[in-house]
Amino acid sequence: MKKIIRWFLLLLVIAIQLNCYQKLPQKNQFDSYIDLSGTDWENSIPINLSSSWEFYWNQLLDPNDFDSNQTILKPYIVDFRPWTNLRFGNQTFSEKGYATYRKRIKIQKETTSKHLVIYFSHLHTSSKVFINGNFVQEKGKVSTNPKEVIPDRTNSTIDIITNNPELDIVLQIANQDFYHGGPRSEFLIASPKQMQIFKNKNLMAEIFVFGLIFASALYHLFFYFQNTKQFAFLYFSVVCFSFLIRIPFLNSKLYEYFIPVQSFLFQSILLHYINIITFLFSMMFLNELFKSYRNLIINYTFYIGALIALFTPLAPRTIQTYLNFVYILVYLSLFMGYSIYLLYRFRKEAQGLYFMALALFALGIFCFLAIFFNYYGVQGGLYLISGYLLYVGFQSASLSKYFAFAIESRANIERHLYEESINALSKQRAELQLMVHDQLGANLTDLKVYLEKKRNLTQTQTEINSEFDFVYNRVVSTIHSLRNQLLYIEDLSLIFENFVTGLHLTLLRRYSDVGREFDFSTSDEFTNYFNQVKIIGNNQNSFLNLFYLLYEVCTNDIKYGMGDSIWNLDLNRGEFHIHQRNVLNQSILPPNQKLELKSIKQRLNQLKGNLTVEILDKFYHLKIHFPAESFQNRPNQY
Repeated sequence: MKKIIRWFLLLLVIAIQLNCYQKLPQKNQFDSYIDLSGTDWENSIPINLSSSWEFYWNQLLDPNDFDSNQTILKPYIVDFRPWTNLRFGNQTFSEKGYATYRKRIKIQKETTSKHLVIYFSHLHTSSKVFINGNFVQEKGKVSTNPKEVIPDRTNSTIDIITNNPELDIVLQIANQDFYHGGPRSEFLIASPKQMQIFKNKNLMAEIFVFGLIFASALYHLFFYFQNTKQFAFLYFSVVCFSFLIRIPFLNSKLYEYFIPVQSFLFQSILLHYINIITFLFSMMFLNELFKSYRNLIINYTFYIGALIALFTPLAPRTIQTYLNFVYILVYLSLFMGYSIYLLYRFRKEAQGLYFMALALFALGIFCFLAIFFNYYGVQGGLYLISGYLLYVGFQSASLSKYFAFAIESRANIERHLYEESINALSKQRAELQLMVHDQLGANLTDLKVYLEKKRNLTQTQTEINSEFDFVYNRVVSTIHSLRNQLLYIEDLSLIFENFVTGLHLTLLRRYSDVGREFDFSTSDEFTNYFNQVKIIGNNQNSFLNLFYLLYEVCTNDIKYGMGDSIWNLDLNRGEFHIHQRNVLNQSILPPNQKLELKSIKQRLNQLKGNLTVEILDKFYHLKIHFPAESFQNRPNQY
């Protein structure tokens, strides 16, 4: 709950600028001429002049046309909004065309020098401004010839220093390529001081949001570098970076402070490709979170849509902006719907569901608000930026909670599997101890019975010596069996602690018992692999299979080999290679290889491996290969 309050306060700080300008008084909202002479400009926040403008369709009128006596069609009185949204009876206005807007303002009662500033966002799509009969600025190229119209996407700040008590503002607008035509957003007027305060608040809010999202992007990117298997963090950081690229082109146009002003076409194409990246990586992010359910139809819909959208900039400009708008609207709706479906379906399993739902709700609401307001000519950049901030904030909280739960669950599972392994090892030890007890007890009982039978018999010294040798050999055999069983228990304990060391000591002990030399060589890759992989419940059988397999290889070597036994163990490209070489004992006939290696092959099949045997002259060479995947720790997926 505290996190929600914090993010709400952050949004409140950003939303403060929504009340950084004032509307016209009610009495002045219905006339193109307004009297603001009583305004204290130095202490008044900017005034929005977006209501009641004279509108002259298909006419590019300059101030001289209004001063002359020539006939001018009676204007419509409209708000400072796109003409494509206007309707007068059955008359509508095409997005392609040109028009003139005019508004007159009384700014003071005297004729003293007055310094004011006019500020408005980019229009659709080129404009020319006259104030009190003087040309002030031109954005792009305004013309009655459609081929000569050049669009522009920059905000306008106009300084006015005048002694005139009135301002006569004439604004010419032309559009050829965009799906909307005409003015948009607010048309603000204020003193230089108040206008600078207004612009600074906009900049501070956007820089503040930019910094928060940038920090979140870096945090999740660094987290990914520390956990390279957690692709959700990588995809989420890419989504954050896509937001960061888009923010400077919204609202205050921050990018203009750092790089040259870019053309309308360049900005349109850049933002379109950023939208494609955002949708693709957002889907990949969802797929990573909900691995158990990946809808191929939805995924291919996004991939195919992105592929098609890559080529929309090649379409004619007159339809290019339509296609870009449709792409955003369709795939934003699809993404929101699919996200809500996943959250609903996995509402019992998904951790961080609450924050994720809030993130998607905020993103959806603010994105659709931005689209709606922009379509109707109201500045929607701030809503979009707010949506990005809330989405990143709540999604970060959701992601943190999600993976905190995943890490905790994984730790619990590993602890449970480790406890199972310890229990299994204890049980195996108990069984071996019982077996040792039974064997030792049986041997001792046999000796006792044997001695009782012989105790009352009259025997010669030779017979006594013979019986004594039998008893001695039987006792030595029993002690040797007991020692081997105890050492075997120790070997099993050791391989659970350090597999390579335990295997080495086990084989060394067996070769030493028969007086054979033993050369055991492991590569660094082989040793490092078994130092990193833990023996837990889901891979314990693989480790035991490998141990018993090599134990049997050693047994065969002891039975049929002689001289030095050379072992080489290596790991290369995810596959284990074990080579064992020795000299065959010529006094013993070589056994049937298929018969003797049958148990080794059975264990090797469980490891999905294979073996080859080469016998050249008196040398025996065994090669064993199997993949390393069966030894990997495989915790549950979330």
